Amino acid sequence: MTKLNIVLPLKSMTKLFTLLLFLLSFGTFSQSHTMTNTKPNHSKIELIAQADSIINTKYPDFTFNPQEYEITVWFNTEMTLVKYRRIIKFTPLDKKEARLKYDIEVNLTTQAVSPFDTWGLDSFYIPNKAEQAKIDFVIKSFGRSRFGFNNSIMEETDMYRITVDNDVAFGKYFLDKTTGKESMGSIEGSYAPMPDLPGLQELADPLVEITE
Repeated sequence: MTKLNIVLPLKSMTKLFTLLLFLLSFGTFSQSHTMTNTKPNHSKIELIAQADSIINTKYPDFTFNPQEYEITVWFNTEMTLVKYRRIIKFTPLDKKEARLKYDIEVNLTTQAVSPFDTWGLDSFYIPNKAEQAKIDFVIKSFGRSRFGFNNSIMEETDMYRITVDNDVAFGKYFLDKTTGKESMGSIEGSYAPMPDLPGLQELADPLVEITE
C-alpha cells in the first residue's frame, strides 16, 4: 500500500482580478466602515433552539438527528444564521446523479430554511436502513469522521471512495467493499495558504461565528 503526499498550489491571481478587487474595495470602503456588527442577545444554544423550532414548525414531517450535524451559528449586520453541516455525506451507488442535498441553513432573521423552501424535502438525503448499514460499515472499518473536516463517502461497485478535506489539508482513501481494508493506496496533502490581498476584507459585511 502506498501513500502519496502532495501540495497543491493555488491559481495565480491575474492583473484584472487584482484591479477588480481594488475597485470594489474602494467603492465599498466608506459603507463597510459605517456598519457595526451587533451580536444577538441570545446564547448559541438558544439560537439553535430557535432554528430547530422554525424547522419543526415549517416542516413538521421532517425529522433529523442533530448528532449527525456540526451546528454553528453566525451573524452580521443583516442576519443571523444557524448552519447544520452534515458530518458524513454518503452518496449511494444508485443516487450518484441525484444532486442530493445534505446541509441545512436557517435564517433566524427571515425564518427562511434552505434548501427546503426552494427545493422541498425530496432531494434532501436521509439514509434508509440498508444505506445506514453501509455508513456504519465504513465507520467501523476506517474510523470515525475527522472533526473540522468535510467527510464524504462515495459508493462504487467494489469499493468506497472516502474524501476528507478542509481549507488546509485533504486526503483520499479507497476501502474494499467486502473486506473493509484500504486498497489502491491513499493520497494525502495540504493546500498552499491563500495570499493576503489588500482590501479583500472590506468587500463584504463578514459573518462572525457565535461560539457560546
